[in-house]
Amino acid sequence: MSKMTTRSGPERPRTWYTRAAIRAILLVGMLLVGSVASRSNAQTSPHVDNGHRHPAPETSIVRFAQIDHDVYKGSRPRKDADYRFLQSKHIKYIVDLKFLPLFPTLEKRKARRYGITVIPVLMNASPIPPSEKHVNRALCILGNKRFRPIYFHCDIGRDRTALVAALYEMYFRGASKEQAEQDMNRLGFKGGWSLHGLTSYFKKHPTAPTRGADICSHTQ
Repeated sequence: MSKMTTRSGPERPRTWYTRAAIRAILLVGMLLVGSVASRSNAQTSPHVDNGHRHPAPETSIVRFAQIDHDVYKGSRPRKDADYRFLQSKHIKYIVDLKFLPLFPTLEKRKARRYGITVIPVLMNASPIPPSEKHVNRALCILGNKRFRPIYFHCDIGRDRTALVAALYEMYFRGASKEQAEQDMNRLGFKGGWSLHGLTSYFKKHPTAPTRGADICSHTQ
C-alpha cells in the first residue's frame, strides 16, 4: 500500500500570497470607506464659520480661510472661476493633499494656465493614521516662505485640511494644542470612525514642544 505524501512546501507560498492579497484588499477597502465617508458627510457643520459659502461669485471653493500671512486653505479648485480667485490672491503654489496618487495632471494643467504650480502630497483620510512623513512634508512646504502666497486643500477642504491647519498653528504659530483643536473643529473637522486615523494623529502630535524648523530640518 503506497504512502500518502503531503506537499506542504508548495502550499505555503500559495497560502502566504492568499493572506497577503486579503490584507491588501481589506486595506484598500478601509481607505475607500474613509474617502466615501468624507464626501458623503460634506454638509455644513454647526462649528464651521464659513460652511459652504463661496469666497467670490461663480466660485465653487468652500471653507476658504487665511491661516497665516500668505497662507490660505479651502476645498479643491474645480472651475476657472476658482483659479481666477486664487490668482487674485497672488497664489503661486497649491498643496494638493491627495488621498490616492491618481489623476494629478488635470489640476496641474488648469493651475498652470493661471501661473500656479501644484504640489501633490499624499495624505490618507481613513481609520488608519496618515504617514508622519507625508504630513510633515505638507507642513514644511506651507512653512517655507519661498512658496508663498500658497493655498492648500484636500477634496472638500474639511478633514485633512483642518488637521494640517491645526498642526500648522502649533508648529509655526505657537498655538496651544487646546486652541489648535478648537480651531480644527471650527474649520469643520468631523472625525468619527471612518476618519479615526486623523483624530489619532492629532492626539499624538506633537510628541513634545516642537517648532516647525525642528520637523523640517529632516524633511527638506
